[in-house]
Amino acid sequence: MQLKNWISEHKALRKRFNSHYLKGLSWRVVRTIMLAGLVFMILYPLFVQFISSIKSASDLGDPTVIFFPKNPTIVNYRVLFDAIEYPTAFLYTAVFNLAMSALQIASCVMVSYGLARFKFKGRGLVFALSLFTLIVPPQTIMFPMFLRFKYFNPLYIFKLTGSFSAATTLNLTGTWIPFLLLSLTAIGFKNGLFIFMQRQYFRNQPVAIEEAAYVDGCGPFRTFVSIMLPGALPIILTTFLLSFVWGWNDMFYTQALAPELPLLASKMFGVAFEAFSTGSPVMDAYLENAKLFLLIFPLIILYIFTQRHFTESIERSGLVG
Repeated sequence: MQLKNWISEHKALRKRFNSHYLKGLSWRVVRTIMLAGLVFMILYPLFVQFISSIKSASDLGDPTVIFFPKNPTIVNYRVLFDAIEYPTAFLYTAVFNLAMSALQIASCVMVSYGLARFKFKGRGLVFALSLFTLIVPPQTIMFPMFLRFKYFNPLYIFKLTGSFSAATTLNLTGTWIPFLLLSLTAIGFKNGLFIFMQRQYFRNQPVAIEEAAYVDGCGPFRTFVSIMLPGALPIILTTFLLSFVWGWNDMFYTQALAPELPLLASKMFGVAFEAFSTGSPVMDAYLENAKLFLLIFPLIILYIFTQRHFTESIERSGLVG
């Protein structure tokens, strides 16, 4: 009797194990297929763009060349290197975006901490206005912003109507100063999103940490710098990377405020391939592929070295609260 019971229990356990194993195996197969499809969707356009950028003129006239070139060449990249002075533009763009991103994060983190921890009149309105900057299309405010920097005067900041006198103003357009002012005042490109992310992080931190610091004699600023800021490095890294990538690819603000700056995106999109006398619209298209790949290649390298920290910062940022 005991043997029969043991056999029946063993069969039930084995059946349950097989069912659980099959369910787990099915989910792993589905998950692998979904990840493979996602990877294909992301990498395939980059791969095609790179393959197209190294095709030679003989490959363009060869009907048997469908995908991989028979005579690969890097002449397209040599043309671009000479046309835009790529190393110089790359260095200038890297330094410029590193500086602007650092200033944006420094200003946004102080604003977000103040909105998360300090109670004052108008706190909700300030936070709502920061989110409102994400809703309003930048084309809507670009013309007023351009006028403010074209006829810049600190006394005219809160002036809503009237004319601006060129004799009493400074023309800041065409320089890096507009980007500096936007970064220092936390109203740069997508700064509303950075404020939201960092505010959510600080709101989810225990208040007891700050109370303990106050008991030990720390003031609000020292508590922020010594206690709260080191723990916020994951979310700061996330917002810094986003700010750097968006600034690297930005064409809207740079073309409107300072098209003369030797930034990589501006010089890339300002290249007129007709000047090279290729005589072929198809060849111009392949030069376009090389141009775009040169623009995004540094960002790919940056992501390869920082993706682990970026993923960890997203997981530890506390954005679920």
